[in-house]
Amino acid sequence: MTANDLNMWPEGIEASKFPTYAPRNMRALGLWQSEDWAIKTYAIQVDPKKTGSDFIAPELLDTAKAHVLNLLPLTREEGAFYKTGFAVLHEGAQANWLMFQWWTHDDVWCQILSYSDSKAPLLFKHSTRPVRACVYETAIIWHEQKSWIAHVLNGNADRRAYLGDMMTDPTV
Repeated sequence: MTANDLNMWPEGIEASKFPTYAPRNMRALGLWQSEDWAIKTYAIQVDPKKTGSDFIAPELLDTAKAHVLNLLPLTREEGAFYKTGFAVLHEGAQANWLMFQWWTHDDVWCQILSYSDSKAPLLFKHSTRPVRACVYETAIIWHEQKSWIAHVLNGNADRRAYLGDMMTDPTV
């Protein structure tokens, strides 16, 4: 491979087929709490909803919350030391993606990725694929990383300050 080869996409890939990035609506939904757990919650929409309608359908949001809270026992496997994390519900074009992340080992975030397809949107399943996050979700992850550093890894760890630092941008 030469330096000029790096200018070319692999065979069969056409640069013109890549979509143009378009921001998606995002909203911080507050905290989900269970026992000692506190989970900052966000939602992303693939398509804007009509004015006056729910940002995320209440039954989808309730199902996502129940799913995440049912995952809490699994956190013990890696360590749920701080019982503090964040979740992102991404209402996508072909599926709903639900990322549940929690902090452990000082500066490590763990993730369980779940999804529900458009045919059964209220049935979340664990993903075993190597998918982690899309460009929209990583904007929230980046905010959470910076927030953890600013409020917890600062020599004077403040859980309340971290939990109160929600991303407020209207789009990602």
